[in-house]
Amino acid sequence: MKTYSISTRRKQVFISLGLMSGMAVALFLFEALFFHNIYLIGINWNLFLAWVPVFIVLYMEKLVSSNLNQPIKILAYSILWLLFFPNAPYIITDLVHLYPYTNNGSSYWHHQIMIYTFAFVSLICGLLSLYWIQKIWTACFSQSLSRVFTISSIALSGYGVFLGRIERFNSWDFFIHPMPLAKYVLHSFGNPTAILITFEFATFIGLAYCMLYSLIHLNDQ
Repeated sequence: MKTYSISTRRKQVFISLGLMSGMAVALFLFEALFFHNIYLIGINWNLFLAWVPVFIVLYMEKLVSSNLNQPIKILAYSILWLLFFPNAPYIITDLVHLYPYTNNGSSYWHHQIMIYTFAFVSLICGLLSLYWIQKIWTACFSQSLSRVFTISSIALSGYGVFLGRIERFNSWDFFIHPMPLAKYVLHSFGNPTAILITFEFATFIGLAYCMLYSLIHLNDQ
């Protein structure tokens, strides 16, 4: 049995993500203490949810390191990962809480950088989890299936952002409110807003992932 361990480079990535996440939370605390604004306290929860896909992939890597021949388990955890994956790009929609350009004071600019920090680190968490799970799919299945899973995940994540922001569904509604969720999904296929948001967010996530992928392999020969 192989022993699972995190590489030095992977640890550096986690340290960077952790520091950026810490900065986001610190900016919120600063806003709460000095500007007496806790309106966006829920954004901290959203940041935690953006980390969940990363934790799921880490556990999946541990499974794969012990035994590659676990396709059913990998598929089951992949579905769980997919339910939480849209939470990462979802925080981009919290930009709706940006103040209009009517205040040039320090609280205005602080609020801007705070939300952008939360959105940036959450998006990176999601994209990295997608990159790592794609490697798992390639190892457990095939490169072709891995690409199909990746493209499908990106498309479904765009729809997941729509369900979260517009219809206010959560990842756990798949388990605790499956019937209302299923009924809405069936009736949303002709919804112009659903189609537009799904297409635009899926395109954005896909291009962002391509950019991340190319940067990771920048030094490849």
